[in-house]
Amino acid sequence: MRKVLHILGDFSDEDIAWLINVGMKKTVQANELLIAANVQLNAIYFVLSGRFNIELPNGKIIAKIKSGEILGEMSFIEEETPYANVMATDASGVISIAHEFLLDRFKECPPFAGRFYKAMSLFLSSRLRRVASQPSQESGEKMIKEFEQDIDNATLNRIQIAGERFTRLLNHFG
Repeated sequence: MRKVLHILGDFSDEDIAWLINVGMKKTVQANELLIAANVQLNAIYFVLSGRFNIELPNGKIIAKIKSGEILGEMSFIEEETPYANVMATDASGVISIAHEFLLDRFKECPPFAGRFYKAMSLFLSSRLRRVASQPSQESGEKMIKEFEQDIDNATLNRIQIAGERFTRLLNHFG
């Protein structure tokens, strides 16, 4: 769930209301493909429930995704087709936000674009740090415990606000 907190912590309440207004809830069945490698993607997804595997076209699983994560953000930022498949491992729920809605919102509300890209930067940085810092499972678990103990007050405040915003999304789309 920490991933979504990076994103929603930088959004305003108005941004959350906009997400609720334009977002479409989608149910993805177990073993259903949400994102296909090398196929144009037209939305990003906030994972509300369930689990997904991110798989290379050769079938190798490179990540497991659960509630509170975002999918399709790299393709949106890079304006490229996805390099991996995203498959539901059990019945899952996502909020779909069409690229065209995001781009229109950026034009209508330039500060939203800044908040969005800052949030994506923090999210992707967090993902990279997690991958780079896990030479072994044991040291990764130790680092997570240390990280949880050393959170400053400003970050705690953002996390609390982001948690409340994610709860609003879950309540609306649940």
